[in-house]
Amino acid sequence: MGLSALRRPGPHKIVNYRETLDFLNRRGNEVLGIHLGLHRIRTMMEALGNPNLEFPALHVAGTNGKGSVAAMSESILRHGGWKTGLYTSPHLIRIEERIQVNGRQISPRALARLTTEIQKEELGLLQRGALDRPLTFFELITAAAFLCFAQSKVDIAVVEVGLGGLLDATNIIVPRACVITGISYDHQNFLGNTLAQIAKEKAGIIEPGIPVISGCRRESARRVILQKAHAVRSPIFEIERDCRIQVEGEIDGRAIISLHTPARDYLHMHLSLAGEHQARNAALAVMAVELMKGFPVPQAAFRRGLASTIWPGRLDSYRFPRRTLLDGAHNPEGAQCLREFLSRHRESEIHLVFAALRDKDIRRMGACLFPLARTIHLAQLSNARSAHPEEIREAHRDFHDRIFDHKNPQAALKAAWQECSPEGLVVASGSLYLLGELLPMIQKINRRLPAFHSSQRTRVEINRTSKV
Repeated sequence: MGLSALRRPGPHKIVNYRETLDFLNRRGNEVLGIHLGLHRIRTMMEALGNPNLEFPALHVAGTNGKGSVAAMSESILRHGGWKTGLYTSPHLIRIEERIQVNGRQISPRALARLTTEIQKEELGLLQRGALDRPLTFFELITAAAFLCFAQSKVDIAVVEVGLGGLLDATNIIVPRACVITGISYDHQNFLGNTLAQIAKEKAGIIEPGIPVISGCRRESARRVILQKAHAVRSPIFEIERDCRIQVEGEIDGRAIISLHTPARDYLHMHLSLAGEHQARNAALAVMAVELMKGFPVPQAAFRRGLASTIWPGRLDSYRFPRRTLLDGAHNPEGAQCLREFLSRHRESEIHLVFAALRDKDIRRMGACLFPLARTIHLAQLSNARSAHPEEIREAHRDFHDRIFDHKNPQAALKAAWQECSPEGLVVASGSLYLLGELLPMIQKINRRLPAFHSSQRTRVEINRTSKV
């Protein structure tokens, strides 16, 4: 991109929101346009007065669950009386979802103002040769988030890694603790083809002397994380070893858990996010908040925070015109969690709306989810990385008689609703970008359900204890 493109709109005025979106979108696809490295974001932060150093942070990395852990941690801290920032990615519908202060999304006007400030600095840095190229889409949003948190004078920011860890643009903050939720296969073209290689990249967020909380269970990856923590003398806690989770039951798909950490016992806590796998995410969030020095939180705030966490698009349920479950599972591990959830609730009639990005493991995701579905409705996403329905069909020839192609995700969802009986369930999954395209249509209906409702059972007694 040349300097002339950066001059539209002018760098010295506050651009409006639409101009801001145009400016960001000209940077191209968030992943296809990625250039891993910290030199550009560090140069921009220095030009802005190093806002990234003005607030302490909780840094969250991992293959799956990092968004849920970040949302839970922020909610606990906010209910504990701290002024919080939350930075996550990607967004579902509006880019403002990524930047929140005290549980409220940044306003369009504030985003435009911050973008203008960054745009002005970027133009000067490029003209002086201090930047080798314009910032990427993700680097721009990250810079806006850190500038927002500094100007808002947050007490603590919870920051989700975008991709990997070591060279991710978020890896310039001052962490008080860091979390690695777990390691599995995803983004191999950037992070490596083995779990050990992926773990090395994600362990790049570990800082000397800063507590690390790990949910990693894969032994080859676990060794890498332990070695990095020991090498920089960071105390490391593993939920497999250092805490105990008891899943006592569930109501409407949301787990009721008791958690025993080295610091406290938390009994009969209700989680707001659906799925038994959220019990592990809750344990990671609780231990992370416990271990951050200088941020004491009363025990009641842990309970309130976990009971009121909002994180859309993860086992998110609606009713109209048919029961509809949205889940952003976008890799085999996430698809397996969704499959276990559906199996546990004994759904006998499922109609699947599926779309995925071309660089994902579509074959394994489909092998996990397609056998559950009576009909499978495919559509291409508007994202440049989207797989074409024909690619998905060719990867799953055993299911040709169940697969139907549609012109867009909205048409696929309407067709699934038409196929589904009043007792059945429509499930949309395969990509968060799919949910982002479907949610505006669904939200117009405005009939939100609890996290999950099953006509067969709403309260499930489990009483399963895992020494983890």
